[in-house]
Amino acid sequence: MIESFRERKDRLKGEGKIELPLNIDSKKYLVGKISFWDLVIVSPALLISIVGMVIFYNQGSLTRDTALICLTPTITLTAFQLIKHPIRSNISFLQYRLIWKFKYQRRHKEFFYKKGDINMQQNDQDIRKELGIRDIFSSCYETNDNRFVKVIDVSAVNLSLMSSNERQKIFTSYKTFINELQFVNEIQISQVAQPVNLSKHLIHVDNITHGEKNPAKRMLTKSYKEYVEGIQKTRDMVARKRYVIIDQPIGSNREKSLNDIERKASLVTANLENMLTGHARLIAKPLNNEELLQLIYTCLDYDNAQSVGEFIIGRAHNSLDISLGSESAQKLINQLQKQVNENIN
Repeated sequence: MIESFRERKDRLKGEGKIELPLNIDSKKYLVGKISFWDLVIVSPALLISIVGMVIFYNQGSLTRDTALICLTPTITLTAFQLIKHPIRSNISFLQYRLIWKFKYQRRHKEFFYKKGDINMQQNDQDIRKELGIRDIFSSCYETNDNRFVKVIDVSAVNLSLMSSNERQKIFTSYKTFINELQFVNEIQISQVAQPVNLSKHLIHVDNITHGEKNPAKRMLTKSYKEYVEGIQKTRDMVARKRYVIIDQPIGSNREKSLNDIERKASLVTANLENMLTGHARLIAKPLNNEELLQLIYTCLDYDNAQSVGEFIIGRAHNSLDISLGSESAQKLINQLQKQVNENIN
């Protein structure tokens, strides 16, 4: 029996495991699995081998045995570099078995697993101090320098397919949009590349094909799911997100500051959606708490953002002190499942 995507995900969750697909591999490959970085790693050993063979040749003692001795460092290092991790094939044996293990043995760290605040020294730097983000509250980042930061997701238009007149109109509308932002002191426009996430689409495919008895349709569904999973694991497939970011200082009245940034975000969103008309019309939406957390994780660990990011969000929700009865829990599950079915990425 073929295990579906949802069944495999539920099984791994029950075993306390997660699947780590190869989402993004930044290496440039020369031939097959041999990348340019592999050549850089092997080049010192190759240089040593060539120097050794030249020395033996000048002495007149270059034989098959001496040549094999000279090539031993190159062959060994090449083998270590070409043997890949059994799951994450973009990580070499040299990296995860030797280098990472050596660093693990040398590091001096203490890890704590505890609910609630951990007593730490004032000089210790936790991740919140390093990032400058204290908390995610009411769909905003709360920074260490007492500011609320709002992030607005904005769609994009393809200027390369437009005529010069259409591009000029868009540039003029953009200038008007910038000039009308008198109510915002500072604004930041950012573009972030993110791995493609088609998990909701795979769950939707499982739901509509569940119980299918036609062998041809089952084979077609299996082939299609493998194709979709291949898209997620491709090295070059990414989704580019555009964000407009605004902030608001937190005064003595937190509620007033929160209302001010909500009002600014609504005005900026409305101006963005009204900036263009017709087929080039933009869609703007402020990020919620889950999407803000996912954005942080994408910026911190880009390679594993897709496979681990949702798991981190789930762990954050599980740590909340909320108790539900059986009926309320079932209603919540049905509501979430309905949202997953209706919202396909």
